[in-house]
Amino acid sequence: MLKFSRDYLIVVIPIIFMIIGAWLYLDSMHMKPMNMNVEMKDMNMDMDMSMDMDNQNTFTLLTMPMTSDWNFNDLIVMTLMWIVMMFAMMMPTTFNFLLIFNQMRSNMVTRHSPKTELAILATTYFLLWTLFSIAAVSLQYILHNANIVDMMGIIKNNNIAASLIIFAGIYQFTNLKNICLEKCRNPLSYIMGTKINGMGSIVKIGLSNGIFCIGCCWVLMLLLFVNGVMNLLWVLIITIAVLAEKIFPYGNIISKLFGVGLISWGCLLFYF
Repeated sequence: MLKFSRDYLIVVIPIIFMIIGAWLYLDSMHMKPMNMNVEMKDMNMDMDMSMDMDNQNTFTLLTMPMTSDWNFNDLIVMTLMWIVMMFAMMMPTTFNFLLIFNQMRSNMVTRHSPKTELAILATTYFLLWTLFSIAAVSLQYILHNANIVDMMGIIKNNNIAASLIIFAGIYQFTNLKNICLEKCRNPLSYIMGTKINGMGSIVKIGLSNGIFCIGCCWVLMLLLFVNGVMNLLWVLIITIAVLAEKIFPYGNIISKLFGVGLISWGCLLFYF
């Protein structure tokens, strides 16, 4: 039976609550456009349409961009949404890494502040996914204003979507994917092979392992553009897929099965 130290729980339990809060925030954001569409259908003609236009110009962190071109406020909202979404999706996958690190360090005399070390590791992951989120929202901004994706973040052209899906499937079989997935699934050997001298070494471990995490999952994250960045069910499905290959037994086999499924799905899209 796993034994969780007090220091580990002090760090992880607040992260769990933040993850729950992140999913609730995403739910409120993803439901907003649907409610707006329903309201617009029920509204009458010019007066109500002008009210909608006024609402679109009001800055709020709970409303998705609903116009043909994003403005600065829209960019801020979408950047925040991507950051929260990446935190909600990816932070649960760090718990195993944090646990192994905590157990390995528990009997070392060089360990001065266990809670601080764990918090630093969690923070480095969050910072890396924040940078990834900025890159992702920049890509969505370009694709949206180029009319390649719609307001819900869905690729409009089936051939482009199919190509992305096939690329994601092929990536599951690449050496880079295998190396990154192995580091994510078995961080102990990497941690033991790194000399730890102070908090700088902790930051280095967190950043390097976080980069492997990005290398493992970045293509799967791009699949959000297939069924929609605003599709909360699709976000949940990808989250489960990432957790499955990183945490479940036989994750390497699961990863290859995902690859086969993605390639098959992409090929079907070319014909239907």
